[in-house]
Amino acid sequence: MGTVVGVRFSDGIALAADKRTTSGGVVRSKNVEKLFEYDAAGAVAAGEPSAIGTFSRKLDTETRRRQTEQGTTIRIEPLSRLASDLAAETDVEAVVAARDEDLVAQIRAIDRSGGELTEEIVAQGTGAEFALGQLEGVDRKKQVREANGILESIFESVAERDTETGKEIEIWTLEDG
Repeated sequence: MGTVVGVRFSDGIALAADKRTTSGGVVRSKNVEKLFEYDAAGAVAAGEPSAIGTFSRKLDTETRRRQTEQGTTIRIEPLSRLASDLAAETDVEAVVAARDEDLVAQIRAIDRSGGELTEEIVAQGTGAEFALGQLEGVDRKKQVREANGILESIFESVAERDTETGKEIEIWTLEDG
């Protein structure tokens, strides 16, 4: 499954996901895509690779459809509702990010049953407990452009404690508008 996180910094949001997938304690791949960008919105997902792929494709289709029909970039509330429905349908855990109506970047944690949680720091997946412990110590007054080093360090630590989380990660950021 691996680990995915979202963090609110002083001027925006950072999402991160490891790229490892395991099965029965064996590493199956170190290059699974778990981070997805949709115009001015992003998502990270933890679960089985096929379920993550389905979640991402459906979320991409829906965000594009919405943008075409309404002519606007998707905001956090509708993105969160879409992701919630899809997480329950595909059995993934996710973190999504987009701007709200005031153009402030926001994050939502989405659990497998479709439940949503609004927090400043969130983590999902097998290493979530370890990641949250590390994230609580982060100086979130820093700017989002400093997220890479911070999140790389956190994932290195999580990977030492959770065999399903890899050290190789992808990071996506969204600044306040």
